[in-house]
Amino acid sequence: MSEGDRITTDVHATADLSPARWNEIWTLTEEFYDVGREYAEAELRRRQSIAMFRMNDSLLGMAAIDVYPHEFRGTTLIVIYTAHVLIREAWRGRNLLQKLGARTFLATRLRHPLRPIYWFFDTFSYKSYLLLPRNFREFWPRHDTPTPEPRAALIDELSVALYGSAWRPERGVVAGSGQKRLRSSAAPLVLGPGADPELEFFSRSNPGHAEGDMLVCLCPLTLSNWLSVGRKALQRRHRPGMH
Repeated sequence: MSEGDRITTDVHATADLSPARWNEIWTLTEEFYDVGREYAEAELRRRQSIAMFRMNDSLLGMAAIDVYPHEFRGTTLIVIYTAHVLIREAWRGRNLLQKLGARTFLATRLRHPLRPIYWFFDTFSYKSYLLLPRNFREFWPRHDTPTPEPRAALIDELSVALYGSAWRPERGVVAGSGQKRLRSSAAPLVLGPGADPELEFFSRSNPGHAEGDMLVCLCPLTLSNWLSVGRKALQRRHRPGMH
């Protein structure tokens, strides 16, 4: 990859995006989601900022980001909420989301040096869920252990505040709106004998993912978790074909 082909990541305040940028976002969104443009843009305009991955002014991927405080059992913690995370297939495996996550975390840590910071998101794509077991040591929900009570309570509080009546605490999912779902061609989940236990867990926990139901996930952004991210990123960097 030449210097001119370098991938850049720009984070824009959502309110500052130009009509041309919104057109790019819609083109990318249409590739992955079965959704109307008006609904998709209304949802995105509620977010504080949008990160855009580009090469030679071509949009390769994006993520919407909110950062906000939450009072939980007498402690103020900081939530990094992400949504609408999309990466075109050819550009996956390059640690783009991991680098964006580290950048967002460091900026948040500078503003809140002593507060616990959590990554919070929902997904109807198993590929987004796999970011957790493929990168972090500690996250929820997971196939090998139940979510401990304090974390389950935090997930419930955050979900009630964000999703309201669409939150289904007994299942840990957000009921689909009926207006947005992943295209069947975008990330089909096919399970066979000997399937990855994380994939089986995602399918079991969110059987309505194809209809737009979303599994809610929480990850503490601790030092041990970031060390895990760095270690896994180095492993990917040294895989054949990733240079």
